[in-house]
Amino acid sequence: MFLQRPREPGRPRHLVGMDKKLTDKEERARLRVVKEENRRIKHVSASTSSASYEPLREDSSSNSSENMDSENFPTLIESSEPGTSKSIMRKNFITPKLVAELDRCQLSMRDSAFILEATIDALG
Repeated sequence: MFLQRPREPGRPRHLVGMDKKLTDKEERARLRVVKEENRRIKHVSASTSSASYEPLREDSSSNSSENMDSENFPTLIESSEPGTSKSIMRKNFITPKLVAELDRCQLSMRDSAFILEATIDALG
């Protein structure tokens, strides 16, 4: 019994234990797979969250340029299916970080408006 027990699968009561290099290699492979899955999940969630658009409300009272709000700058015309009518969508890309960076560069409100207008034109 004493001599047969170490020869069983899994080698119970074996003093050396398991192959350390093989165990480390298997652990690294497992971690690599887990990281790849996490990366894939982040990529999918980032692509779906970056495409979150809000419908643009047409308001007749907002025709004047004085009432321009930072939320109303970008507009995107997008069709859900080919052959259907297009809907006007908007995406708010002016984040607090962008506002902080514009403020940090000590740009005037007028200069910031010119930069944002050029950005909107570039985005479409």
